This record gives sequence, structure tokens and C-alpha cells, in this order.
Amino acid sequence: MIVVVLLAIVAAAAAQGDQPRKPTHREQFRVIYEWRSIDFEWESPEDRDVYLNSSRYIPQNVLISGINYYENNIFLTLPRMLDGVPATLATIPAFQNETTAPKLKPFPSWKDNAVGNCESLQFVQNIEIDRNGIMWILDNGRIGTLTSKPNSKCPPSIVLIDLKSGENKLERIPFSLDVVNPNTAYLNDLVVDNRDGDFAYITDNSAVDPGIIVFRLSDKKSWKLRDTKSMSSLPEAAIFRINGTTVNLPVNIDGIALGPQFYTEDKAVDRTVYYCPLSSFHLYAINASVLQNESLAVSNGAIGPYVVDLGMKASQTDGMKMDSTGILFFGLIGNSTIAEWNTATDFSTGQRTIARDPNYIQWVDRFSFDDRGNVYVVINRLHNFVKNQVSLNEVNYRILKSYTGLKSYVFGEDLKPETPVTPHGASSAPKLAASMIVLALAHLLA
Repeated sequence: MIVVVLLAIVAAAAAQGDQPRKPTHREQFRVIYEWRSIDFEWESPEDRDVYLNSSRYIPQNVLISGINYYENNIFLTLPRMLDGVPATLATIPAFQNETTAPKLKPFPSWKDNAVGNCESLQFVQNIEIDRNGIMWILDNGRIGTLTSKPNSKCPPSIVLIDLKSGENKLERIPFSLDVVNPNTAYLNDLVVDNRDGDFAYITDNSAVDPGIIVFRLSDKKSWKLRDTKSMSSLPEAAIFRINGTTVNLPVNIDGIALGPQFYTEDKAVDRTVYYCPLSSFHLYAINASVLQNESLAVSNGAIGPYVVDLGMKASQTDGMKMDSTGILFFGLIGNSTIAEWNTATDFSTGQRTIARDPNYIQWVDRFSFDDRGNVYVVINRLHNFVKNQVSLNEVNYRILKSYTGLKSYVFGEDLKPETPVTPHGASSAPKLAASMIVLALAHLLA
């Protein structure tokens, strides 16, 4: 097992008594899996040859992006940015056996990953698995997004799989055309809020219409909220430099995370949604109750008064993940760094580097937690992928793992409102700054 060691954390009690609530021991990040290229568990050797000979499988075009954990399985997403990606969602064992480069098993099946079949998965960038064992899948429907001719095979959709049943049937819920444009949308990442009908908050980093899409499962309704200032890329942050490679990626809103529940000033229950454009050094926050207010979707910038700029990061961030107590894990791409921030502290002073290695940590993409207190990180050298510089003679994809004693935000504490709340109304949503003070006090008193 390879150890990634430049910086490791041994957590100790903070000055505020037991706050922040951290385990007494942190492991160093270790490489548990690594691949030069991705291969699959084929139904037969002949099938692999057929896919290779017909260019339906081009090994250097298969990139690992998203990651999630459920019952001893790691689920990986393989977005079809280029041709030759035979499956867009797959699984591997969470625990190593005889190899550190296992073959990926298409999930739920080969048939469910068939290109051009709208009953199947087309382009999965990211997934989330909620506290009820439901897998929420973002299927863009459009493949070849890094080619000269992207192809909108199927409608952009939320796809649900009930993992508890073991049947793994796909329930596809297409987005309405007035919310998601199938030719320009890029459904990038999501968080799930299992309250009041189950919501998903989804980043769409469309080059022409970036925003946050809100999907409510109870009635399968969705709407999109926009704020140009906080959701657009910045020219000064569009250049990425990693290990001698420079790439220009002016990408809009990308990473998203969901904080713990907290009581507002009027004793309602709310949560904070954190997000950032890929090409930005800023982290932004907004209350979930504001996003749930569909009336604010009517005009660009209507949510602007509710958005808080939390401050600057040392570099750009792709994916990020919140634990159940309010600790945010995120990457700093240009610094080859994994960082964390306890949201009960000030962002400008509370960020902590927990791992740095220019060789092993090249482009931090997504995070996940298991049920044993471990956090997993996908490293995918995306800068090489987008420049068509993937070398099959080098390790291109890694999964790192560290014991933290923490669990995912989806298992955070449920709070009950102490007073009647006007559902999904902006008038019931307090200013975020005040809400974050309440949340910080909740941490300090916990």
C-alpha cells in the first residue's frame, strides 16, 4: 500500500473545549487503488476485442470523475467526454483483494450503460447516495462533450436507483426543457437534502447559462436559480498549472456541498449550501430555504441578496464534500493539496491543509465517506485528459483514503422546527450571515 506523506493531521482538542468535533486520530492519506488506464469486467474476452476494434472502447479516453460508497462497494462515474467509453457508471470493491488496479464492473449492468438507449445511462458526471439508500444519478444525456460534435442522445435526467431493494432498477426523470437545455447544460455535481419532500441541489456549469437546479422528488418538479456574480468563472482563475502542464479552463459553477441543519433566528430549520465555480478562488454560500423558493427562479440575480462570499482560497477547487458535523473537505488544484475547513470558524483563517504531494495529488476531483469513518478522494489528472496528453505508461487515476472518524453530511442530525414555517418562501429565509452565526454557536455549544 502506497503512502502519500507530505502533510498528515493528528487532531487535538481545540481551544473551544471539544470544538471542532474531530476524532482523536487521523491517518495519513494512502493510495488504495491506482490505474494507468481503466479496464472492465467484460462479459467475454471476445466482447472486449469487439469494443476495441470498433473504437467503442478507447482506454486512454476513460476518466474516473465521481465516487460514492455504499455497503462495501465503491461506485465510480466515467463521463463520456470523449468517444470510446463503454460504461459511464461502474463499481469496484471497497476493500483491496489481490490487485491495486481492479477492473470496473458496469453498474447496474452492461445493458444499463448502452449508448443511445434512453432507458440506459448516457453521461454520468456525478452521483449521490442518500441516507435512505437511494442513488441519485445526474445523466446529462449528451456525450462527446470534449469532441467537436457533442451528441445529445437522450434528455438530461435525474435517475434514481433504490440500492436497498437489490433490484437496481433505473427510474429516469427527465428535466423539463424550460429548466435544462439539453444542448448546453452540463449537470456537474449534486447534494441531496432529505427534508420536506427530498431535494437535490445541482450545479449546472453550462458555458452560456450557469446556475443551481433544484429538484424536488415529492412532485418531481425542478427549477433553476442564477447569479452571474457568484456562479461565473473569473479570467484570473481560468489558468491551471499542475506539474509543468498549463491548461485554460474557464468553467462556471462546479463544486457544491451541504452543511448541517441549524435553527434560524425564528426557530425554523435551515441548511447552508456551499458552492464555487471551478475557475474561481472564492467560496460562496446560500441558505437552502432560498434555493427552495421557486419564485426566485424568474430572473437572473434574484438570489443575489442572499448569497454570501465567504472569502478566498489559495487555489481553484473542483469537488468538495461536507461531513455530518460541518467540516468541509476540498481540493486546491494548483497547490496539489487536500484541505479542510470547519464551518464553525471563519473561512479566511480556518482553512487547513491536510495533505500535499505534487506527484500523487494531481487534480483532486471528488470525495466520499464510508460507514467506517474513512474519507475517499479521486485524483484524475484532468489537466492531462483535457489536453489529450494521457500517457498509458504512467499512473493517471488514484483513489486515496484516510481515516477521519467522520461520516457523510447525509447522516447529519435532524432538527425539528419549533415554530410554524412558511414553506419555501424567501420571506422565511434569514440573511445567511446571521444564520452562519447561529450555526457557529451550535458547534461551539455542542
